[in-house]
Amino acid sequence: MTMIPAITSNDKFHNVIISTGNILNLNKQLGGKSTDEILGGLKLTLQCPKAAAQVELIEADGSVLRASEELEKKLTENNRSEISIGAKIFLNKSSSSFVEQAIRTLLQVLKVEHVDNVVLAYHPKTEDNASQSNSNENIDQLRELWTSLEQFAQEKKITQLGIADLDIDQLQQLYTTSKVYPTIAQINLESCCVVPPALQEYCTKHDIQLLTHSDPEILLPDEQFILPGYQVDWALRYQVHVRCRGVITAKGYILGACKQVQT
Repeated sequence: MTMIPAITSNDKFHNVIISTGNILNLNKQLGGKSTDEILGGLKLTLQCPKAAAQVELIEADGSVLRASEELEKKLTENNRSEISIGAKIFLNKSSSSFVEQAIRTLLQVLKVEHVDNVVLAYHPKTEDNASQSNSNENIDQLRELWTSLEQFAQEKKITQLGIADLDIDQLQQLYTTSKVYPTIAQINLESCCVVPPALQEYCTKHDIQLLTHSDPEILLPDEQFILPGYQVDWALRYQVHVRCRGVITAKGYILGACKQVQT
């Protein structure tokens, strides 16, 4: 039995949130590619008969949660002060409500009061569903999304904020208008083989940690989403590290989606 018919045939799941639970062992089998990871986690959650007993459907808020007890055990085997929780939001639509839903869901799923860092990767789609680079026209949209993250930071629910895939001009525009400054900047080395010296200098001057990543701009295209008739609103990846050892103890994905309107 798979979970898919129980979701698609139930009006309570018009909007759905899916948590893969801890997929750290699955991640080792997949080789670490982000799209393969989230697809593997979704297949385990929605299509694997052996995992069905671990999946909980909650009609009240449209949640599909896998292995919640196992995840909670991983998060509580060390004191909260001994672990670091980081997350990255993948967003292809300009919606502050999606950002807020992603953070609230993360805190709820992990059953924590705060997380240590959140990085936002915003790549708006074009009409043909391709992503477009963060042009200057998108900076205003990005500022609105950033304002939502700042609110969580001011409420001490996020300790550090980060941003992905901005060039130096865009990063400067965001930084100079922020109430809570980004302290993490990620760049994709597939599109930028060498870190631009000006960007590196700017990050050093403003105490911004400059990191590289290999995530795609669209983490999970709608055509690859295994829930038929639904489209992805947002996706989020979290990782839990033990601080003193630098060991990852949990990793998973949470995804928000909605049923497509039939025309």
